[in-house]
Formats: sequence, structure tokens, C-alpha cells
Amino acid sequence: MKYLPLLTDDEIKYICSVIPPQEASIYFQRYPKESAKILPGFRPKTIAKYNAGGELLFRHRNRDFISSFIEKHINRWLSEIQECIEECIEDGNDKDSAYVQILSQSYFAENVTLYFKLTEDDYPETYISLLSSAVAEAKRATEKQDKLEAEVTSRDIEIKRLQSDIKSMKVSLKSSKAKQNEYIAEIKYLKQEMANTEDLYAIIRSKEGIITDLEAEVKVLKRSEKELKTKLSAAENSQQQLAIQIRNEIEKQKTEKLIEQITATKPLCPIDMDEFKEYLGYNLKDIGASIPSDSFLLLKQHLCNILFRGMPILINRGTGLPLMKCVANALVGDANIDSLIFRDDISLQELESFLSGDKRIICLDNFIGNYNETEMINLFERHRNKIIFLTFAYDRTLRYIPYEFFRYCHYLNLNRIQTLHTSTELTEDPSVIEEREVNTPEPNLDARYSSFLKEMLADFGLSQSLAANICARINNEEDLCCTLAFDTLPYCVDVLQIAPFAASERLAKYAGDMGRCSYKNLFKEWFAR
Repeated sequence: MKYLPLLTDDEIKYICSVIPPQEASIYFQRYPKESAKILPGFRPKTIAKYNAGGELLFRHRNRDFISSFIEKHINRWLSEIQECIEECIEDGNDKDSAYVQILSQSYFAENVTLYFKLTEDDYPETYISLLSSAVAEAKRATEKQDKLEAEVTSRDIEIKRLQSDIKSMKVSLKSSKAKQNEYIAEIKYLKQEMANTEDLYAIIRSKEGIITDLEAEVKVLKRSEKELKTKLSAAENSQQQLAIQIRNEIEKQKTEKLIEQITATKPLCPIDMDEFKEYLGYNLKDIGASIPSDSFLLLKQHLCNILFRGMPILINRGTGLPLMKCVANALVGDANIDSLIFRDDISLQELESFLSGDKRIICLDNFIGNYNETEMINLFERHRNKIIFLTFAYDRTLRYIPYEFFRYCHYLNLNRIQTLHTSTELTEDPSVIEEREVNTPEPNLDARYSSFLKEMLADFGLSQSLAANICARINNEEDLCCTLAFDTLPYCVDVLQIAPFAASERLAKYAGDMGRCSYKNLFKEWFAR
């Protein structure tokens, strides 16, 4: 593939500027005849000197001799980068981390946009812009770490030099002491043998002077040894502080990266919600969940309302497993669900690792009532791009869960759809729906039907904070009916074990025999017995 016709002059100039000068020099020397056509009268070695910043390559880019050289470099770079990215992903990194790690060390570190233009990968400009910033930051961090490591190496060399000097000083000191002992022995011998000779006195005085000088030298060497030990101690302390600084810097970068990942996590939602709803309907019909038809329409709408808000789904294990398969088969083309079952010895790290996997839809079984709810809420906030199902065995278990926990999840009760209780094999063809990141929708505090639901929840005895949280999700009458059918009314019957039509005058007026609700017959059949 020819890349140069696709690039602007500035982009070609960037490519020319990052090609290593020594490679251009070797190329010119390999083809001296073609090189002479560029700068006649100059030898190939001399021509390379005029290629500062790739200027010579850029100026003659339209010559086949030069363009083929540039094209070969682009092809080689792209192949090497792709190979390194694949190896990085195989080592367990996600694709975004692989891009940051590899591109920051490549020739495209300062022009990530050009890389994606050459690979023709279709990414949003915002993504490429964020990735460019991350690559630049990673490159700066790498350069800073290399600088710190070079300084550590320099300090190590200085320490070794000081240690060598001390060793030499010790050897010199030992030699001086040995000479001193020899001179002392010689003086004693001369005094004994030639006590009355003036020459001997002169020799003795000379030797004593030498001894005095040696003693002075010994003192100097001792002071030098002390100074060197002080310098060595200071160098070792400096090395320790530098090592601590490097560790702190690495930890800081890891923390910043984790914060960026947490901040960047957003819920995902189908680009075409109607398409997802249609395929979800096919899967539900396949297992017989389309009867009665009124509940089928409400169920599809309610699932579209709650699945993509970045909040876990609380559901009974019996009806939850077939529903999860339908959702997964319609959304990601794979009906197999990864599940983690609660154990007494399960750790926070194991739970974090499970949630960080690559599966879009996952299940945590039997954690409700057994695991710390506060820790789970913090984990869910960091993985809002997942669809998480929290399954439990008995609905009555939820009566002992604090109301506050329900502010961070959706309660979904499908116990009255009988076909979900049977073991029906899913045979519908899988489908994959394209998704995008979405912001959490703003609470709807002024909707007309929110006040209806608020009165009912007060009659049922739910806390004001939980009631306000549920009502904020109501945008129209269909949302109200969905919430009543699969959340509020089954919660009253199966968890609180109260008769909702008897407890709430507002519900009886809205969905009773004379009520205006379109689904009143369904509500009476399910919840008025």
C-alpha cells in the first residue's frame, strides 16, 4: 500500500524528520548513482550531512528513489508496532493500555493522529486526542524514569570510586605503619651498635624525622579516611532517598492511572435501542416469555430502561439465569455467562479481578446478605461499563438488606412469568449490538406520574430517600407501569408480604376496576389475589 499520496506535506515532513539519519546515510551509500542525482558533485557520505531534520528527504520526496525509502520505513514501523501491540495484549493488557505503552516508544509518539490515519483505524477524534495525551504523558514519565535511573547509576559509580579510594588509603596506611615499624627497629639497632658515634646520631635524627613525617602522613590519611567514610555514608543516604523518590513516583503514576481509569468508566448503551429491543424480544419469545402479551411489552421496555444505567440488577436466581442468557445472546452474541459464587474466604482482590475481566455481562451469586454491601457499592462504581446481575435464592432475604443499598441497584422481579421457571433451552440465533458510552441520565423530579408513584410508595411504608430515588426514574406512564409490574408491586408481595391494593388507595384508584391504567387487568391478576 502507498502511504505518501494519503499524507499532507506536514505529515510527510514529520515522517522524514523522525527517520534516523544513520539509516538515510547507509541508504545513500548503498545507491551512490541515485544519490548523485540529488546533490551532484557530492559523495554519499557528504550528502547525509545535508539531511538535517529530514529536510533533504522531504525536499526530494517525489523522486522514486526517496519515496520508496520513506514508504519502506512507514511499512516497517506499522508492522513492528502492530506486532508489539499484539504481544502486549497477549501479556494480559487491554488494547488501550497496549496503545499507550507501545506508541509512547515508537516514531509516532509525538503524532498519534498520523499513526491512526496510516492504519485507517476508525476511532473517534476524542478517543485519539485522549490517547495522544496518554502517550505523551507515558513518554514523559518514561524519560523521567530513565533520567532518575541514570542518576542512580551515576551515584553507584561514585560510591564504587569512593570505596576504591578508601581501600587504597587503607593499603597505603598499612604500608606506612609497616615502614614506621621498620624504621623504629632500625633506630633501636643503630643505638645499640653505634651509641658513641656522631654519625649514628645524625642517622638517628634523620630516621626520627622520617618517622615524624610518617606519623603526620598517617594522621592525614586517617582524616582522609574519615572524610571518605562521611562522603560514602552521604552517598548511600542519597541513593536510598533517590530510590524512595523513584518508588514514590512510580506509585504516584500508578495511582493517577487508576484514578483516570475509574473516572473514565461510563455505562454503555446500544447505539440503536430499537434494534436491541427487537432482538431481545426474539430471545424472550424463544423461551416462551412472551405470554401474556401485556407483560411481554412491559418487560422489553423495562429491561431497556434498567440494563444500561451502570447499576447492578437484583434478581431471583430462578428467573435470573434464563433472562441473563437472553440478554447476553441478544447483546454480545454469547449466551454463556461468567458467574462468581460467594465463598466465606473470598477476597476483595478476587472480586475486583473478576469484575475487571473482559466479559460484558457477569453474575455474582449469593453475595446479597453475605458480603459487605459498602465494599460492593465501591466496586460497582468502578465497573459501570458492565451489566452485573446479583442473584439470590429467596426474595424474603431482601427484607434484611438496608434500604440505602437499593439506591445503587435495580430490583427486578419476574416471578410471575411462569415460563422463566422452566428449563427451556435457548435456540435463538446470537446477535451483536454496537454500543457507545453514555452519561448517567439526569433525575426527573417533576414528571406527572412521579407523584402517583410517590404516594403509593409512602402507602407501602418505603423510606422517603428510596422513594425519591425510584420516582426520579419515571418519565412517563409507561415507565410507571414498568416499575409497578417488575419492581414495586412484586417487592410488596414477595419481600414485604403486604397486599398492595389494600395498602394503597392511590394504587386502587389508578389500577382498580374503575382505574385508567391500561395494564390494570394484569396488575390485578398478579397482585390482587
